[in-house]
Amino acid sequence: MKKQNEGLSRREFAKAAALTTAAVLVPELLSQEQKPATEAAKPPEAPKLSPESQTEADTAYETLMRKYGRRFTDEQKAEIKRLVMQQQSSLDKLRAVPVKNSDEPATVFQVLISDGRGEEKR
Repeated sequence: MKKQNEGLSRREFAKAAALTTAAVLVPELLSQEQKPATEAAKPPEAPKLSPESQTEADTAYETLMRKYGRRFTDEQKAEIKRLVMQQQSSLDKLRAVPVKNSDEPATVFQVLISDGRGEEKR
C-alpha cells in the first residue's frame, strides 16, 4: 500500500514525462504531414555573407571535399555546402562580440575527483 505523503515514483514520473512529450510532439507532427511536399522539401535559404566570410566558407568547403569528397553523393555535398555557409554565419556573429583577454568565462571548470568511496573532492 502506498503512503499518501510520497511523491511521484520514478515509473510514474517517466510515464508523465513521456505523455507530456507526446502531447507536445503530436500536433507538430500532424501539421508537418499537412504541408505540401514541395514546401517541406524546400531547404532554408543560405545566409548572406560578406566577401571575406564567403571566401572563408568556400575554403572550408573545398578542404572538406578535398579530404572526404569521394565519400559523399552530390545531394550530400549540397547539404554540406549549406551547413558550412550556415556555420560561417554563426562564426561571424561570434566574432562580432568584443572580448578582451581579461574577460572571465561565464562558467568555471571545476574538477571533481572521486575517492573511490562515492565521495567527491574538489
